[in-house]
Amino acid sequence: MSEVYNAMGRINRLSVLCIDAYGVAVKNGFEGTVEEWLESLKATDEQVAEAVADYMKDNPVRATIGWIDLLASKWVGEDNLYSQVVSVDGATKNSQVDITPSVEQLAVFYEKDLAFVTENDDGVVTVYAIGQKPTNDYFVQVTITEVVT
Repeated sequence: MSEVYNAMGRINRLSVLCIDAYGVAVKNGFEGTVEEWLESLKATDEQVAEAVADYMKDNPVRATIGWIDLLASKWVGEDNLYSQVVSVDGATKNSQVDITPSVEQLAVFYEKDLAFVTENDDGVVTVYAIGQKPTNDYFVQVTITEVVT
């Protein structure tokens, strides 16, 4: 990498990287000045939107909203780790299921020193409660996202 110095006499690493990237572009057929090359890297909002739309056609995000019942009577476990298997309509073995509680529910969970996480084991969704054993029933929103492997 060639050395490029700024006004203080220090190597300007960003300039070095830009010059090297410009050099790669020239080696690959770009014809023009560094300024023209930098301008060619810019995209309009329409170009960005089109690129995102093209990407989404081939890589769609499939997220849906669902609801689960976390029943106090269904928790099993001990020592601040409890679990229960839940039914999640629309979930498959490739689904990531995330609990998305309301603000009010978050406040209750915080007050009760509770945290919830989910696990999907080949289509069987288990919710884990970390902290004290939940003593109330909760009807909680979940986000279900299909994961492409």
